[in-house]
Amino acid sequence: MQEQFTYQPGVCNIDNTGVLWRKRLGYITLAAGIISMFVLYYLHFGMIFRFIIGAGFGYAAGLNLLQAKEHFCIMNASKRTFETSLHKTKITDDINKDLDKKKMRSMIGKALLYALIGGCFGLLPL
Repeated sequence: MQEQFTYQPGVCNIDNTGVLWRKRLGYITLAAGIISMFVLYYLHFGMIFRFIIGAGFGYAAGLNLLQAKEHFCIMNASKRTFETSLHKTKITDDINKDLDKKKMRSMIGKALLYALIGGCFGLLPL
């Protein structure tokens, strides 16, 4: 039975369909990042290049998995919408928009930490 979704400003702006989509995308991005790191090490790419690629994949995977975990999409927050079954609905209340923006900034900060961790894997010696 499908759980009823209720938009909660600054807490939850995607339903279970959106969570599942972002979780899949996060795992796909994580797998692509791991494979890319093995290839970069095998082909002896430079440390800076490996850091940049690792940070990029770390950010993308971390952000998608974080969005799934917290039931909150930063793109919806930036567009001032919430999502039900991948269909976006515009938010009209300014207070709700501000709460979503605050949560969005917090999540971007956390995702940047994942980017740094991902980039550090590129700094490992050959």
